[in-house]
Formats: sequence, C-alpha cells, structure tokens
Amino acid sequence: MKWIVICLLYGLMMGVPLAAPAQLNLFARGPDADQLYRDAITQVKLGHYDKALAPARKALELEPQNTDYMLLVGQVYLLKQDFQPAARYMQEVIQKDPRYKDPYLLMANIQIGLKQYDKAARFLDQGLHYLPGDRDLAVKKLGVLDIADRFYLGNKLADSLVRNLPHDSAVNKAFTGHYMRAGYFYAKSGRTDPALESFRRVLAVLPANAEARDAIRNLYMKSGNYHNALDEVNAQLMAEPDNYGLLMKKLGLLQQLHQYADALEVLHALSRKYPGDAKVKDLQVSLRMEAARYYSSQDPETLYKEVWDKDPGNRAALNKLIGMAMSRETWDNALNWIAAGLKKLPGDQKLLGLKMDILEKQGRYGAAASIAGVLYHAHPATPGIRERYVWLSEKSGQEYMAQEQYALAQQAFGRVLALVPSDSIGLWHMSMVLLLQKDSTGALNVLNKLVSFYPGDSRFIFHRAGLLAEMGRFEEALDIMRTLAAKHPDDKKYGAAVIYTGLRAGRSALRADELDDAAARFLGVLKTQPDNAEALNAMVNLYYRTERMDSALVYLDTALGYRPGDRGLLLKKTGLLAALKRFGEADSIAYTLMRRYPFTSRYRDAYLDLIRSSGRYYMQKGRADSAMRNFNQVLAVSPRDSFSLLYAVNILSTSKSYDSALAYTAEALKYYPGNPVFLKKRASLFEDAKQYQEAMKVADTLARLYPRTSNQDYADYLHAKACKNEFGLFFLNSSYDYNNNPYKIATVEYRHFIPRGSYAFYLDYAARQEGTGLQGEAEVYYKHNSKMYSYGLVTYSDGKIFPHWRLAYSLFKSFPLGIEGEVGVRYLNTDSTHSFSGVASMSKTWSDFWMNLRAYFIREPDHFYTSFNYTLRYYTNPHRDYLSVVAALGTSPDDKSRLIEFPKLAGLLTRSVGVGYQKNFHYLTTIALFGTWINHKISNTTFHNQYDLYISLQRLF
Repeated sequence: MKWIVICLLYGLMMGVPLAAPAQLNLFARGPDADQLYRDAITQVKLGHYDKALAPARKALELEPQNTDYMLLVGQVYLLKQDFQPAARYMQEVIQKDPRYKDPYLLMANIQIGLKQYDKAARFLDQGLHYLPGDRDLAVKKLGVLDIADRFYLGNKLADSLVRNLPHDSAVNKAFTGHYMRAGYFYAKSGRTDPALESFRRVLAVLPANAEARDAIRNLYMKSGNYHNALDEVNAQLMAEPDNYGLLMKKLGLLQQLHQYADALEVLHALSRKYPGDAKVKDLQVSLRMEAARYYSSQDPETLYKEVWDKDPGNRAALNKLIGMAMSRETWDNALNWIAAGLKKLPGDQKLLGLKMDILEKQGRYGAAASIAGVLYHAHPATPGIRERYVWLSEKSGQEYMAQEQYALAQQAFGRVLALVPSDSIGLWHMSMVLLLQKDSTGALNVLNKLVSFYPGDSRFIFHRAGLLAEMGRFEEALDIMRTLAAKHPDDKKYGAAVIYTGLRAGRSALRADELDDAAARFLGVLKTQPDNAEALNAMVNLYYRTERMDSALVYLDTALGYRPGDRGLLLKKTGLLAALKRFGEADSIAYTLMRRYPFTSRYRDAYLDLIRSSGRYYMQKGRADSAMRNFNQVLAVSPRDSFSLLYAVNILSTSKSYDSALAYTAEALKYYPGNPVFLKKRASLFEDAKQYQEAMKVADTLARLYPRTSNQDYADYLHAKACKNEFGLFFLNSSYDYNNNPYKIATVEYRHFIPRGSYAFYLDYAARQEGTGLQGEAEVYYKHNSKMYSYGLVTYSDGKIFPHWRLAYSLFKSFPLGIEGEVGVRYLNTDSTHSFSGVASMSKTWSDFWMNLRAYFIREPDHFYTSFNYTLRYYTNPHRDYLSVVAALGTSPDDKSRLIEFPKLAGLLTRSVGVGYQKNFHYLTTIALFGTWINHKISNTTFHNQYDLYISLQRLF
C-alpha cells in the first residue's frame, strides 16, 4: 500500500490541502476548530499519522456535519493503512454529499490496495452517476480497468475520453498509457493482432511515440514479419534520419531479410556518420562475409516460394513452407501459408487442423474453437475431435470471461453443454457467467443441475449454498452448510461458513430493520461459537437500540468475559452504564482507561465526554453542585474545554454567583480570545450584577469584533443601562372648537436613576390669554422588591393657570401571566375646589401587546364622579417602540391637558380617543407624538370638542 501513502503525501508536499476547511461557528466554527484542522495537516506532512488523527477527529466532533473534516479523518486512516475505518468515513462523506468527488477517488484507492477491482470500479461508477463526464473519475476508472486487465471495457472508455476531450493532456496520457499496457498484455499472451491494434491506436494520437513504434517493430520481428518491421523503422527514420540506433535496427532487419545490398548501403551511411564506432567497423567485414555465404547457398524457403509462385496448387511446396514456418515458430507466417492453401483447397481437413493447432498455441481459443466446430460437424467420427471441440470451447469461454465478453462466453459454454450436458467445467463456468450478468436465478438453476450430476461432490453443494446466501435465501443456505459441517467435521471451512452466513443473515435483517429476525440469527451464531465478537457486539447494539440497556449490558459483560482487557468493549461499557445513569461505574472505567493509556487521546476524550454527559444530566435534574463538580473535573484534565467552561458559567449565573462566573468567562477568553459566546456571556453577567460600565465595555468589544445588528443593539442597550440621568422636553397643545383660547404647556424634565428606581423634577410653563403660569413637579419611582414598586408625585404652582397643589401615590404589584395591578390616591387643589380620588388599574402583557384599564373614583365636597381609561399598545420593538390607542370616559385628575378646566368638566359626559407612536433610537433617545380628540357633553344639544397634540423628546446621559 506504499503507493497510496505516497500519492497522499505528494499532494501535501505540493501544498494541496487534504480537505478545504469550512467556515466555523461557535466552537466547531471558531478559530479553535480551524486550528485543529491545521494541526492535523501539519502532523500528516511530518508523517505522524497517529498524532494527526486526534485533532482531525476532534475537529469532526466539533462539526459532525462537515464533510471536509470527515474526509480528512478518512484520509488519515488511509495513510495509517487502516482501511476499514477509512472506508467507513469515505462512505459517510459520499452519503452526505454524493457530488463530492474526492471520496470516490480515495475509495477506489482503498479497493485497489485490497485488490478488489470490481468494487473500485463500482465506486467510480457511482461518482460518475452524480458527476457525469468528470475527467478525473473517468481517468481513474480507466486505470482500474487496466490494473484488472479488462482492456475490452477500457478501450471503450479510453476512446470516449479522447473523443470528448481531444486536447486534454491528462486524457491523452491516460489514453496512450492504456493502449500501451493493453498492447504489452496481448503481446505477452501471444495475441499479435490485438497487440498491434493497441499500439497503432497510440500512434493515431501520438504519431511520434517511439515506444509504440518499437513495440510494433518487435512484434513483427517476433512473428518473423520482417518486412512490416522494416516499414516501422523506416517511418521512424523519416523523423530522425541520423539516429544511430534506428540505423542499426534497419541494418539488422535487412540482414534477416537477406537484402544485403540495401544493408551495405545502410552500413556505408553509418560509416560516414559514425567513422570511429567500433561496431560499425566490425560490420564492415562480418556483413560482407554473411552476404557471401548467403548468395553461395540459397535458402530452401526461397526455392519453395518460387515453386509455389510458379505452381500455386503445389501441395508438397505448401507443406514444406508451412512446416519450415512452424519449425521456426513464425506462427503468423505459417497461418499466412495455410490461408493461401485454403484458398486453393477450401475445407481441407489437414490444413484446418494445422490452423487450429497454431491458433491454440497462440492462445486464440475462440478462433481455434470455431475451426474445431467446423471439423466436428463435417467429420464427427474423427477420433478426438469432439473432445478437442469441447476443450477449446471451454478455453474460449474462459478467455471471453477474462475479456468481460459475457454473452460470447455464455455461447461458448452453451456449446460445451450441448455436446456434454454433464460437463462439470462447462456447468461451473456457465453459472459464473450468469452470475456476472446478474442472473442469479439462472446461475442457481445451472448449479442445481451440477449438483444433480455430481451429488456427492461437496464443492458444488457448498458453492450452491453460497449462491443461495448471495440471493438472500439464508435459511436454505444455512441448512446446507450445517449438513456439510456435520458430514465433514474435520474440514473447518464448513463450520466457518455457517458462522459467516449466520452473521450475513443477521446483518441483512438489521438493514431491513427486522430486529427480531436479526437477534435470532446472531443468537444462532453464538450457539455455534459463543465467543463470536461480531455476534456479541450485535446483540449489545440490538438491545441498546431497543433501549433494553440491562440486557445489552449482560451481553457486553459476556464479551468481556472472553476478552477481559478489550479496550473497545470497556469503552462501550462506559456508554451503556452512562445510558443507565450509573455514572459512578462508568466514570471509574473511563478514568482507568485514560490512566492506563495516557497517550491515547481516544480514551481521554471518552472520559471527558462521559463526565460532560453526567454533568448535563445533573443539570437537568437540578443538581447544580454535582454538575459543577463534574465540569470542574473535565477542566482539571482539559482546562480549555469550551463546553465545560460554558456550562460552569451557566450554572454559576443561575445561582447568581456572578464573580465566580465572571472568573470562568475570563479563563475561557484566555483560551478563546474574541469568542462571541463568551464575550456575550461576560457582558450579560456584568449586566446581571448591575456593573453596567463593565458590561458596556465588553459589549463594545463584541460589536467591534462581530459587527452584527444584534451585537450592536446589545451594546447600545448597555450604554443606556450605564446612563444615570435623563433630560426631557415636552410640549402639549390643546385647542377648542368653542373658543379661541388654546392651552399650551412646555415642560423640561431632569431624571436621575438610582439602584431601586428613579426620581425626577419637572418645570412646566403654560400660556393662555389669561396669562402665563409656572408649575414645579417632583416625581419618584421606588422598587420595593422584584414584584412591587411605588409611584409618587408632588406638584405646586402659583395657581394662575395650573392647580395650586396636586398629589399622587400608587402602589403596583405584578402577578403571574403578565398581569400587574395598581391601587392609589390623588389629591387636587384649585382656587374653586379640592378633590380626592381613588385609583385602581389592571394591566396585561401578551406577545407584542400591552393593555391597561384604569378607573378613577373622584370625590368633591358635593359630588362623586367616576372616570375610566383604556390603553392598548402594540410594540414594534419590544419595550421600546410602540403604537398606542387610548379611549377614555370622563375626566381624570391625571389628565394634564384638562386640569385647568377640571372643576367645570368634572361630572360631564366626556369621551376621548387618542392615537400615538413612540420611537426609540439606540436606547438613548426617545421621541413620541400623540393626538387626542375629546368630546364634552355640555347639554343634550351642546357638545364641545377639544384637540390635543403632544410631542416629547427624552435623552439619556
């Protein structure tokens, strides 16, 4: 498998990453996960594959859906030559992202390394299904077909590639490499014609390819066809007329053809171009001596050729020429003479027999079988011809199978079985051909015949059982295999087959989600082999899957009884114990594994995962102290564990241990500087602790590093919380349809915020035709506890426009379901009267709405009145911006726009409707605009209308 490792390392040395890192969020998408990825790449480049695996797996753990990280883990396993997990990760990548090309190529490499070329081709076909026409996948498949010597299919693929990408250098290289390899394969097998055709295909794409021309020349020379070999050398010499090696090869070919005159001309050219060459000097004598001997004694072959030329039907001359060619093993030359003879003597039995012999020697069994068939059908009584026909048909069928020409192979074996229906070789290969064509039923029928002809042959019975298993007929297969195992107790393969098939049956049932059937299969395996690891593991998984943890633990303990030190089983046991909430036992095993194997990150990670899980469980159960203890255990082993740091912060925050929580956030930010989650946590902790200045600084950092709208909004919110004062401007304009004396009030506000509320001072200025007036107001909000607060107001004026005194107090209390209640009193003193009022209200908040219904019970010296007010707000931005609708009946002592007319309006039927909108900017500035229509019923026929416009501006500082 060295070449797989070299290919992967070459990619790293050239600066090509194993997998492109994805953008990471929080922990899986933050700088830490990215660093883990880079660490893994660095270790791979250094050849430290074991060290690379831990960060690669950790990165995948932080982002389990990231196919690039998944691919990286698979590649590291591949470099470690651990093919099973490598293949598992590659297949998972393919399942999640079937259009990702790299896993198909790597899976092909794995299967090539395992010499499972069919599987390699299937993975590449799967990739080409999702990525049709992809050059790299197609070129890789061509390489797989070449390795498997499947040149017939490779030819089609290579031709298709060149046809679609004629100018692609990689495609041309793959094309020429394929046909060169095919040519050498056929040449080695003695199949000259397909070899020549393969090399010629190379020259069609690369006419100057010297290797292909040399190969063609060598083939011609080997077959004695020196004329064609000479033509190839002459073609090369046209491009390189002074090439020493080519000139010497031409000289040698001319010697073989006894064309000494031409040979001496070539020697003369060599002497002129290479005067000092020792070999050329030696040839000056030896070539002339050879020519002299040749011409002194003419070759007999030449004489017989002359006889044949003068008398084409001369059988004796033909026999001599064929015999001399066969004695020299120049088979193509012999076939040429036989072909010439058959033109004169068609159907000649002896010539056909000689041709059949030569074709068989050349391994051309299909052609030889065709001639055998002709001879058999023409002369069936010829001794041995039937057997020869059968044998050659079998060989030709096997040859077609090797070439993946399954239809021709089926025909060949069909001819065998037509002659000898019980032929074991024919039946066996026919079943294989049908299987290769995915005809399992046909293959089974053939095997049934084979078993019926040879009922005592265990090999055929065994293979029939194997086919039944492949078809999913496991019960039949197991019955046969158990019978064979009982009949041949010393042959271990039958017992092993029973176990293997039982496991396959169990796996098949699992894939079909037939859990009861799967359990029965695996239990059957355990009955035969109680310590079978896969079956025990499957039973553990089955019970775990059906949440029968106690039963799963029983089988796991059984497995540990056979393999007490098995680390994988011990690790799985910790998971089962954790699922049973037996965290103490699970922690003990995990801790022992970690201490025993301190340099194996797998056990350290398992221990930490277990402690985290138990910590989360304790959190869910409200056992904060136990959870905190667990997370501190994790941090003792892995101080930078982000999950444990976050959980610890959350626990301490819930218990309002703000200083401790802040210490953990500081520790987290030391390991993860600039992490948005911990920055926001730290800001919210400062906020909860009412350290608004510190919270504001952290929020500003968060907004600067991560300029998102939500982060900037939070920073603005904390800026506002940090402010202690407010300045406000208010303007109220009231106009009437029954006089031309409007009422205008301008107000300046100053408010100061204290830990339990706020106090404010107002200065009101009013102007009417009667004159102007000033009024001072003092207001306080005081929070008694989380559910109750008070409101108080004292107002004093000179009495010209405003009332002399106005006092107000209300107590508010919150209730479940977003309900708030109010009770309070009001006092009003003017020149003409004074009044006392009781106030009661109820408000309700739900979704984006707030509703309030308030009632006033007003007592004057001689009268008692009521007033009602209903307000509905729709918040477009929670607790900041809203639309408001107000409807009122009667005049209340809190209505500043009607206080100057309060004595006159009290008791009148008054109705009002108002709408308004408030908008807040960055939590610091608030503007509002409200308009109200008020209708007073003076008499049954007289109504007065009042129109209020109210504008406000408030700013925190």
